[in-house]
Amino acid sequence: MCESLFCASTAACFYDKEVNMRITRQAPAKVNLFLRMAGRREDGYHLLYSCMQTLSIYDELDLEVEPKKGGETSEVKFFSECDYLPDDPVKNTAVAAAMRFLERLAPEKYTVSVRLKKVIPSQAGLGGGSSDAAAVLLALDELFERRVSRSELHRIALSVGADVPFFLQGGTTLCEGVGEILTPMPSLSGIPMLLLKPENGVSTPYCYSVFDKLGTPLVTDTEKDRLKKDLQSSLEPLARVRAASPLWSNDLQNPAIGAVPEISEGLALLKEGGAVFSAMSGSGSAVFGLFDSGERIDEIIDSPRFLTLMDQGWWAGKAKTL
Repeated sequence: MCESLFCASTAACFYDKEVNMRITRQAPAKVNLFLRMAGRREDGYHLLYSCMQTLSIYDELDLEVEPKKGGETSEVKFFSECDYLPDDPVKNTAVAAAMRFLERLAPEKYTVSVRLKKVIPSQAGLGGGSSDAAAVLLALDELFERRVSRSELHRIALSVGADVPFFLQGGTTLCEGVGEILTPMPSLSGIPMLLLKPENGVSTPYCYSVFDKLGTPLVTDTEKDRLKKDLQSSLEPLARVRAASPLWSNDLQNPAIGAVPEISEGLALLKEGGAVFSAMSGSGSAVFGLFDSGERIDEIIDSPRFLTLMDQGWWAGKAKTL
């Protein structure tokens, strides 16, 4: 069975104090089809106007829940082959999501073991950490038979990270505010994609700080209306991309290229390879191209320029929009 975009296989989907509960979920990556800045809140957080799109590249999480006896506190154990992923809930969104979910189950106490197989690269703008957190929340929500309301699950997600609420629903979604105001758009699923990421990542705080210094104009209400109207068109997905994408841009792309100039090489390869649309995702450093066929992507993958990038430590992923 598949719920939303997170495919789940469950060894025990019921609560029994004598039986451990286990579940495996996939956490998809995302791209920002466009990312415009709409202002800042008084607390300094930037307000966004963006269309996020999930895609078929996944991390995989395996969760096991065991009741604890006595007056012990709940705990989360984290396991991964990635040395750079800590088990600190301040730095690990998957751990933070599990802990905040368990807080809603008090006074019952549990041990949650989270095993993560990491595929989505970090510092890429592909939302891997946020998607992992959402996958944990959806898995625990299923194991505990919806004992936490959907609105409460959304609040937990937002407390973990601004992009986490989006991954509770995925698909093609217009995101506003800091990412918590979500409006589903007509699906853009099934479009072939190629993603490229240079070896170096980009610091999100750095990107935003450079954007602020550049004084780039904010998205206007007129632009918002046009972007939304184009997304709501009745055209087929690829035709809608062709019609709408001339207005798509990422306000963080130039700041990111200033930090990691090789981002431009990836964008050039995608454009010259026939991408219907190409851009950087989020604060980078990953770039993506949407194509009219998988054959065009295969031609790029077979090209000398692509092989040169791979020799230089680039990461690449072939996917489809979900």
